[in-house]
Amino acid sequence: MLLFCTVQCFAAAFARVLRSKAAVVMASMLCCSPVLPATGGHAVVVGHVSTQTFSSSRRKAVHVHPAAVAVKDDLSSSPAVTVVEEAERTTTVAPAKKKKAARWRPPRLVVPAVADADEALLGEAMAAAAKAEKEKEEEAEVEGEGFWVASRRGVRHAMEDGYGVITHKIAGHSQLAFYGVYDGHGGRAAVDFVADRLGNNVVAAAEKQRRSHDASPSPAVADHVAAAIRAAYLATDSEFLSQQGARGGACAATALVIDGDLYVANLGDCRAVMSRHGAATALTSDHTAARDDERTRIESSGGYVSCGSNGVWRVQDCLAVTRAFGDGGLKRWVVAEPEVSRTRLAAGCEFLVIASDGLWNKVSNQEAVDAVAAASGSKHSVDSCRRLVDMARRRGSRDDITVMVVDLKRFLSC
Repeated sequence: MLLFCTVQCFAAAFARVLRSKAAVVMASMLCCSPVLPATGGHAVVVGHVSTQTFSSSRRKAVHVHPAAVAVKDDLSSSPAVTVVEEAERTTTVAPAKKKKAARWRPPRLVVPAVADADEALLGEAMAAAAKAEKEKEEEAEVEGEGFWVASRRGVRHAMEDGYGVITHKIAGHSQLAFYGVYDGHGGRAAVDFVADRLGNNVVAAAEKQRRSHDASPSPAVADHVAAAIRAAYLATDSEFLSQQGARGGACAATALVIDGDLYVANLGDCRAVMSRHGAATALTSDHTAARDDERTRIESSGGYVSCGSNGVWRVQDCLAVTRAFGDGGLKRWVVAEPEVSRTRLAAGCEFLVIASDGLWNKVSNQEAVDAVAAASGSKHSVDSCRRLVDMARRRGSRDDITVMVVDLKRFLSC
Protein backbone atom coordinates (compact mmCIF):
# COMPACT_ATOMS: atom_id res chain seq x y z
CA MET A 1 0.00 0.00 0.00
CA LEU A 2 2.77 2.29 0.88
CA LEU A 3 4.49 1.43 -2.38
CA PHE A 4 1.36 2.26 -4.42
CA CYS A 5 1.05 5.67 -2.75
CA THR A 6 4.67 6.42 -3.46
CA VAL A 7 4.31 5.56 -7.17
CA GLN A 8 1.16 7.68 -7.49
CA CYS A 9 2.87 10.69 -5.91
CA PHE A 10 5.81 10.28 -8.20
CA ALA A 11 3.54 10.10 -11.26
CA ALA A 12 1.67 13.23 -10.24
CA ALA A 13 4.94 15.13 -9.82
CA PHE A 14 6.17 13.94 -13.20
CA ALA A 15 2.95 15.12 -14.84
CA ARG A 16 3.32 18.58 -13.32
CA VAL A 17 6.84 18.81 -14.72
CA LEU A 18 5.65 17.89 -18.17
CA ARG A 19 2.85 20.44 -18.04
CA SER A 20 5.34 23.15 -17.01
CA LYS A 21 7.64 22.45 -19.99
CA ALA A 22 4.73 22.42 -22.41
CA ALA A 23 3.56 25.75 -21.06
CA VAL A 24 7.00 27.27 -21.59
CA VAL A 25 7.15 26.05 -25.21
CA MET A 26 3.64 27.25 -26.00
CA ALA A 27 4.41 30.66 -24.52
CA SER A 28 7.44 30.95 -26.75
CA MET A 29 5.34 30.05 -29.79
CA LEU A 30 2.70 32.58 -28.88
CA CYS A 31 5.31 35.35 -28.60
CA CYS A 32 6.79 34.62 -32.07
CA SER A 33 3.64 33.81 -33.97
CA PRO A 34 1.19 36.28 -35.44
CA VAL A 35 -2.14 36.26 -33.74
CA LEU A 36 -5.26 36.58 -35.82
CA PRO A 37 -8.55 37.84 -34.52
CA ALA A 38 -10.20 35.34 -32.26
CA THR A 39 -12.90 33.11 -33.60
CA GLY A 40 -15.30 31.59 -31.17
CA GLY A 41 -13.22 32.73 -28.20
CA HIS A 42 -9.99 31.13 -29.46
CA ALA A 43 -6.86 32.65 -31.15
CA VAL A 44 -5.70 31.13 -34.49
CA VAL A 45 -2.01 30.84 -35.42
CA VAL A 46 -1.07 30.23 -39.03
CA GLY A 47 1.45 27.43 -39.36
CA HIS A 48 5.01 28.48 -40.14
CA VAL A 49 8.56 27.69 -39.21
CA SER A 50 10.26 29.90 -36.64
CA THR A 51 14.00 29.87 -36.27
CA GLN A 52 15.79 31.08 -33.14
CA THR A 53 19.52 31.69 -32.95
CA PHE A 54 21.31 30.83 -29.71
CA SER A 55 24.69 31.88 -28.43
CA SER A 56 25.97 28.33 -28.61
CA SER A 57 27.44 26.82 -31.76
CA ARG A 58 24.14 25.07 -32.49
CA ARG A 59 20.64 26.33 -33.06
CA LYS A 60 17.22 24.87 -32.38
CA ALA A 61 14.37 25.11 -34.84
CA VAL A 62 10.84 24.72 -33.61
CA HIS A 63 8.50 23.27 -36.20
CA VAL A 64 4.81 23.57 -35.80
CA HIS A 65 2.36 21.39 -37.61
CA PRO A 66 1.15 23.40 -40.58
CA ALA A 67 -2.50 22.88 -39.73
CA ALA A 68 -4.33 25.57 -37.81
CA VAL A 69 -4.02 25.01 -34.04
CA ALA A 70 -6.67 25.96 -31.48
CA VAL A 71 -5.14 27.09 -28.22
CA LYS A 72 -7.28 26.22 -25.19
CA ASP A 73 -6.97 27.05 -21.56
CA ASP A 74 -5.87 23.50 -20.92
CA LEU A 75 -2.29 23.38 -22.22
CA SER A 76 -2.22 19.67 -21.93
CA SER A 77 -4.34 19.42 -25.07
CA SER A 78 -1.84 21.47 -27.21
CA PRO A 79 -0.66 19.89 -30.45
CA ALA A 80 2.52 17.89 -30.51
CA VAL A 81 5.63 20.01 -30.81
CA THR A 82 8.91 18.61 -32.09
CA VAL A 83 12.26 20.22 -31.29
CA VAL A 84 14.95 19.32 -33.81
CA GLU A 85 18.59 20.21 -33.41
CA GLU A 86 20.39 21.07 -36.71
CA ALA A 87 23.98 21.81 -37.43
CA GLU A 88 24.40 25.53 -37.69
CA ARG A 89 24.93 26.78 -41.23
CA THR A 90 26.43 30.11 -42.12
CA THR A 91 24.43 31.74 -44.87
CA THR A 92 25.92 34.70 -46.75
CA VAL A 93 23.48 36.87 -48.57
CA ALA A 94 25.02 38.80 -51.46
CA PRO A 95 24.15 42.48 -51.54
CA ALA A 96 21.67 43.41 -54.22
CA LYS A 97 23.38 44.55 -57.44
CA LYS A 98 22.65 47.98 -58.73
CA LYS A 99 21.08 47.97 -62.14
CA LYS A 100 23.14 49.73 -64.78
CA ALA A 101 21.48 52.53 -66.62
CA ALA A 102 20.47 51.34 -70.06
CA ARG A 103 22.42 52.96 -72.91
CA TRP A 104 20.50 54.79 -75.62
CA ARG A 105 20.82 53.14 -78.97
CA PRO A 106 19.49 54.33 -82.31
CA PRO A 107 16.70 52.30 -83.82
CA ARG A 108 17.76 49.48 -86.08
CA LEU A 109 17.81 50.20 -89.78
CA VAL A 110 15.66 47.64 -91.44
CA VAL A 111 16.63 47.08 -95.07
CA PRO A 112 13.91 45.32 -96.98
CA ALA A 113 15.03 42.12 -98.55
CA VAL A 114 15.40 42.20 -102.31
CA ALA A 115 14.30 39.24 -104.28
CA ASP A 116 17.06 37.46 -106.21
CA ALA A 117 15.48 38.33 -109.53
CA ASP A 118 15.19 42.02 -108.63
CA GLU A 119 18.76 42.08 -107.36
CA ALA A 120 20.01 40.54 -110.59
CA LEU A 121 18.10 43.10 -112.65
CA LEU A 122 19.51 45.91 -110.53
CA GLY A 123 23.05 44.59 -111.01
CA GLU A 124 22.57 44.35 -114.76
CA ALA A 125 21.20 47.88 -114.93
CA MET A 126 24.16 49.26 -112.99
CA ALA A 127 26.62 47.35 -115.17
CA ALA A 128 24.94 48.64 -118.32
CA ALA A 129 25.07 52.21 -117.04
CA ALA A 130 28.77 51.89 -116.17
CA LYS A 131 29.50 50.41 -119.60
CA ALA A 132 27.62 53.21 -121.35
CA GLU A 133 29.52 55.83 -119.35
CA LYS A 134 32.82 54.16 -120.15
CA GLU A 135 32.00 53.96 -123.85
CA LYS A 136 31.01 57.61 -123.80
CA GLU A 137 34.39 58.55 -122.37
CA GLU A 138 36.21 56.35 -124.92
CA GLU A 139 34.39 57.76 -127.94
CA ALA A 140 34.79 61.18 -129.49
CA GLU A 141 32.92 62.87 -132.29
CA VAL A 142 33.78 66.29 -133.68
CA GLU A 143 31.94 68.33 -136.27
CA GLY A 144 34.04 71.25 -137.49
CA GLU A 145 34.19 73.67 -140.37
CA GLY A 146 34.56 71.45 -143.42
CA PHE A 147 35.75 68.38 -141.48
CA TRP A 148 34.32 65.65 -139.25
CA VAL A 149 36.00 63.20 -136.84
CA ALA A 150 34.90 60.02 -135.07
CA SER A 151 37.22 58.13 -132.74
CA ARG A 152 36.81 55.01 -130.62
CA ARG A 153 39.19 53.31 -128.23
CA GLY A 154 40.21 49.68 -128.77
CA VAL A 155 41.12 47.05 -126.19
CA ARG A 156 44.31 48.74 -125.06
CA HIS A 157 44.64 50.30 -121.64
CA ALA A 158 44.70 53.83 -123.08
CA MET A 159 43.58 55.55 -126.26
CA GLU A 160 46.70 56.09 -128.40
CA ASP A 161 45.15 57.81 -131.43
CA GLY A 162 45.01 61.54 -131.94
CA TYR A 163 44.24 64.19 -134.55
CA GLY A 164 44.99 67.82 -135.33
CA VAL A 165 43.33 70.52 -137.43
CA ILE A 166 44.34 74.09 -138.36
CA THR A 167 41.76 76.01 -140.38
CA HIS A 168 42.13 79.61 -139.30
CA LYS A 169 43.49 82.29 -141.60
CA ILE A 170 47.27 82.25 -141.94
CA ALA A 171 49.00 85.30 -143.42
CA GLY A 172 45.69 86.41 -144.94
CA HIS A 173 45.01 83.12 -146.77
CA SER A 174 41.59 81.79 -145.86
CA GLN A 175 42.08 78.65 -148.01
CA LEU A 176 45.13 77.35 -146.18
CA ALA A 177 44.28 74.42 -143.90
CA PHE A 178 46.01 71.48 -142.20
CA TYR A 179 44.50 68.10 -141.18
CA GLY A 180 46.22 65.19 -139.46
CA VAL A 181 45.49 61.79 -137.90
CA TYR A 182 48.05 60.15 -135.60
CA ASP A 183 48.45 56.62 -134.25
CA GLY A 184 50.74 56.18 -131.26
CA HIS A 185 52.44 53.07 -129.94
CA GLY A 186 54.21 52.46 -126.65
CA GLY A 187 52.09 55.04 -124.81
CA ARG A 188 50.63 58.47 -125.46
CA ALA A 189 53.79 60.56 -125.09
CA ALA A 190 54.72 60.63 -128.77
CA VAL A 191 51.21 61.02 -130.16
CA ASP A 192 50.41 63.89 -127.79
CA PHE A 193 53.64 65.68 -128.71
CA VAL A 194 53.10 65.22 -132.45
CA ALA A 195 49.46 66.34 -132.30
CA ASP A 196 50.55 69.50 -130.53
CA ARG A 197 53.61 70.42 -132.66
CA LEU A 198 53.45 68.91 -136.15
CA GLY A 199 50.63 71.01 -137.60
CA ASN A 200 52.18 74.31 -136.58
CA ASN A 201 55.61 73.22 -137.85
CA VAL A 202 54.24 72.15 -141.22
CA VAL A 203 52.14 75.27 -141.75
CA ALA A 204 54.96 77.61 -140.75
CA ALA A 205 57.50 75.88 -142.97
CA ALA A 206 55.18 75.67 -145.99
CA GLU A 207 54.11 79.28 -145.73
CA LYS A 208 57.71 80.40 -145.50
CA GLN A 209 58.66 78.51 -148.64
CA ARG A 210 55.63 79.78 -150.51
CA ARG A 211 56.40 83.44 -149.73
CA SER A 212 60.04 83.11 -150.74
CA HIS A 213 59.19 81.58 -154.13
CA ASP A 214 56.18 83.64 -155.24
CA ALA A 215 57.85 84.56 -158.53
CA SER A 216 58.86 80.98 -159.31
CA PRO A 217 56.85 78.67 -161.57
CA SER A 218 54.22 76.57 -159.84
CA PRO A 219 56.12 73.24 -160.07
CA ALA A 220 59.12 74.83 -158.40
CA VAL A 221 56.97 76.19 -155.58
CA ALA A 222 55.40 72.77 -155.14
CA ASP A 223 58.80 71.15 -154.77
CA HIS A 224 59.85 73.69 -152.18
CA VAL A 225 56.63 73.22 -150.18
CA ALA A 226 57.08 69.44 -150.22
CA ALA A 227 60.64 69.87 -148.99
CA ALA A 228 59.41 72.17 -146.24
CA ILE A 229 56.90 69.53 -145.10
CA ARG A 230 59.67 66.90 -144.92
CA ALA A 231 61.81 69.29 -142.91
CA ALA A 232 58.92 69.98 -140.52
CA TYR A 233 58.44 66.23 -139.93
CA LEU A 234 62.13 65.72 -139.17
CA ALA A 235 62.24 68.77 -136.91
CA THR A 236 59.23 67.52 -134.93
CA ASP A 237 60.90 64.13 -134.50
CA SER A 238 64.11 65.71 -133.26
CA GLU A 239 62.20 67.88 -130.80
CA PHE A 240 60.48 64.84 -129.35
CA LEU A 241 63.62 62.72 -129.08
CA SER A 242 65.49 65.59 -127.39
CA GLN A 243 63.12 65.36 -124.43
CA GLN A 244 64.45 63.49 -121.44
CA GLY A 245 62.91 60.05 -121.11
CA ALA A 246 61.13 60.21 -124.49
CA ARG A 247 59.52 56.84 -125.14
CA GLY A 248 57.27 55.26 -127.75
CA GLY A 249 56.47 56.47 -131.22
CA ALA A 250 53.67 57.61 -133.51
CA CYS A 251 52.57 57.19 -137.12
CA ALA A 252 50.91 60.01 -139.04
CA ALA A 253 48.99 60.97 -142.16
CA THR A 254 48.53 64.68 -142.86
CA ALA A 255 47.01 66.88 -145.54
CA LEU A 256 47.93 70.49 -146.26
CA VAL A 257 45.78 72.56 -148.61
CA ILE A 258 47.42 75.72 -149.89
CA ASP A 259 46.71 77.74 -153.05
CA GLY A 260 44.53 74.98 -154.48
CA ASP A 261 47.16 72.27 -154.03
CA LEU A 262 46.73 69.27 -151.73
CA TYR A 263 49.95 68.03 -150.10
CA VAL A 264 49.63 64.69 -148.35
CA ALA A 265 52.42 63.21 -146.21
CA ASN A 266 52.64 60.08 -144.10
CA LEU A 267 54.74 57.96 -141.75
CA GLY A 268 53.83 54.36 -140.92
CA ASP A 269 50.42 52.84 -141.60
CA CYS A 270 48.04 55.81 -141.25
CA ARG A 271 46.47 56.39 -144.65
CA ALA A 272 44.78 59.11 -146.74
CA VAL A 273 42.30 58.20 -149.52
CA MET A 274 40.59 60.70 -151.84
CA SER A 275 37.23 60.26 -153.53
CA ARG A 276 37.37 61.48 -157.14
CA HIS A 277 34.13 61.03 -159.09
CA GLY A 278 33.24 58.29 -156.60
CA ALA A 279 36.44 56.30 -157.12
CA ALA A 280 38.94 55.76 -154.30
CA THR A 281 42.47 57.05 -154.88
CA ALA A 282 45.12 56.26 -152.28
CA LEU A 283 47.37 59.27 -151.75
CA THR A 284 49.73 57.46 -149.34
CA SER A 285 51.48 54.11 -149.20
CA ASP A 286 51.84 52.30 -145.86
CA HIS A 287 55.37 52.06 -144.48
CA THR A 288 55.58 48.46 -143.36
CA ALA A 289 58.35 45.89 -143.41
CA ALA A 290 56.38 43.97 -146.01
CA ARG A 291 57.32 46.56 -148.65
CA ASP A 292 60.29 45.42 -150.68
CA ASP A 293 61.85 48.89 -150.93
CA GLU A 294 61.55 49.44 -147.18
CA ARG A 295 62.98 46.05 -146.39
CA THR A 296 65.92 46.76 -148.71
CA ARG A 297 66.53 50.14 -147.10
CA ILE A 298 66.62 48.63 -143.60
CA GLU A 299 68.90 45.75 -144.54
CA SER A 300 71.29 48.09 -146.34
CA SER A 301 71.53 50.08 -143.09
CA GLY A 302 72.65 47.03 -141.11
CA GLY A 303 69.24 46.02 -139.77
CA TYR A 304 67.02 43.06 -140.49
CA VAL A 305 63.36 42.29 -141.05
CA SER A 306 61.64 39.07 -139.95
CA CYS A 307 58.22 37.56 -140.51
CA GLY A 308 56.53 35.98 -137.52
CA SER A 309 54.17 33.02 -137.37
CA ASN A 310 51.21 35.41 -137.69
CA GLY A 311 52.48 36.70 -141.03
CA VAL A 312 53.44 40.17 -139.74
CA TRP A 313 56.80 41.55 -140.82
CA ARG A 314 58.75 43.39 -138.12
CA VAL A 315 61.89 45.50 -137.91
CA GLN A 316 64.45 43.89 -135.59
CA ASP A 317 61.70 41.46 -134.46
CA CYS A 318 60.00 44.45 -132.83
CA LEU A 319 58.12 47.11 -134.81
CA ALA A 320 55.69 46.47 -137.66
CA VAL A 321 56.15 49.91 -139.25
CA THR A 322 59.37 51.13 -140.86
CA ARG A 323 58.84 54.88 -140.48
CA ALA A 324 57.53 56.76 -137.44
CA PHE A 325 58.12 59.60 -135.04
CA GLY A 326 60.10 58.62 -131.95
CA ASP A 327 61.24 55.02 -131.38
CA GLY A 328 64.71 56.24 -130.44
CA GLY A 329 66.14 52.75 -129.99
CA LEU A 330 65.31 51.91 -133.60
CA LYS A 331 65.91 55.33 -135.14
CA ARG A 332 68.79 54.03 -137.28
CA TRP A 333 66.21 52.09 -139.31
CA VAL A 334 62.80 53.52 -138.34
CA VAL A 335 63.18 57.00 -139.81
CA ALA A 336 60.87 60.03 -139.57
CA GLU A 337 61.25 61.23 -143.17
CA PRO A 338 57.80 61.18 -144.79
CA GLU A 339 56.74 60.51 -148.32
CA VAL A 340 54.96 63.57 -149.73
CA SER A 341 52.58 63.74 -152.70
CA ARG A 342 50.98 66.75 -154.40
CA THR A 343 47.54 66.80 -156.06
CA ARG A 344 45.99 69.75 -157.82
CA LEU A 345 42.38 70.04 -156.69
CA ALA A 346 39.92 70.11 -159.57
CA ALA A 347 36.33 69.23 -160.40
CA GLY A 348 35.50 65.75 -159.23
CA CYS A 349 37.66 65.95 -156.09
CA GLU A 350 34.94 65.31 -153.50
CA PHE A 351 36.34 64.42 -150.09
CA LEU A 352 39.33 63.00 -148.30
CA VAL A 353 39.32 60.14 -145.77
CA ILE A 354 42.26 60.13 -143.32
CA ALA A 355 42.32 57.30 -140.77
CA SER A 356 44.50 55.16 -138.53
CA ASP A 357 45.20 51.52 -139.33
CA GLY A 358 42.38 50.45 -137.02
CA LEU A 359 40.09 51.25 -139.96
CA TRP A 360 42.28 50.20 -142.89
CA ASN A 361 43.01 46.74 -141.47
CA LYS A 362 39.32 45.87 -141.90
CA VAL A 363 37.94 48.28 -144.53
CA SER A 364 39.27 48.74 -148.07
CA ASN A 365 39.82 52.10 -149.71
CA GLN A 366 36.80 51.83 -151.98
CA GLU A 367 34.55 50.58 -149.16
CA ALA A 368 35.49 53.62 -147.14
CA VAL A 369 34.66 55.99 -150.00
CA ASP A 370 31.37 54.25 -150.72
CA ALA A 371 30.33 54.32 -147.05
CA VAL A 372 31.00 58.06 -146.75
CA ALA A 373 29.13 58.81 -149.97
CA ALA A 374 26.13 56.72 -148.89
CA ALA A 375 25.98 58.29 -145.43
CA SER A 376 26.51 61.87 -146.57
CA GLY A 377 24.46 62.16 -149.74
CA SER A 378 24.70 65.76 -150.84
CA LYS A 379 25.90 66.96 -147.45
CA HIS A 380 28.66 65.54 -145.26
CA SER A 381 28.22 64.97 -141.53
CA VAL A 382 29.82 63.11 -138.64
CA ASP A 383 27.52 60.17 -139.42
CA SER A 384 29.83 59.15 -142.25
CA CYS A 385 32.78 58.87 -139.85
CA ARG A 386 30.70 56.97 -137.33
CA ARG A 387 29.58 54.53 -140.02
CA LEU A 388 33.17 53.67 -140.89
CA VAL A 389 34.11 53.17 -137.25
CA ASP A 390 31.15 50.85 -136.73
CA MET A 391 31.99 48.92 -139.89
CA ALA A 392 35.56 48.23 -138.74
CA ARG A 393 34.40 47.27 -135.26
CA ARG A 394 31.81 44.82 -136.58
CA ARG A 395 34.48 43.18 -138.68
CA GLY A 396 36.60 42.53 -135.63
CA SER A 397 38.96 45.49 -135.37
CA ARG A 398 40.33 45.58 -131.82
CA ASP A 399 42.66 48.51 -132.41
CA ASP A 400 42.02 52.19 -131.76
CA ILE A 401 40.08 53.70 -134.67
CA THR A 402 40.13 57.35 -135.73
CA VAL A 403 38.46 58.52 -138.95
CA MET A 404 38.48 62.04 -140.38
CA VAL A 405 36.52 63.16 -143.44
CA VAL A 406 37.52 66.44 -145.13
CA ASP A 407 35.30 68.23 -147.65
CA LEU A 408 37.49 69.14 -150.65
CA LYS A 409 34.85 70.94 -152.69
CA ARG A 410 35.16 74.03 -150.53
CA PHE A 411 38.72 74.51 -151.84
CA LEU A 412 37.91 74.29 -155.54
CA SER A 413 37.36 78.02 -155.95
CA CYS A 414 41.03 78.72 -155.34
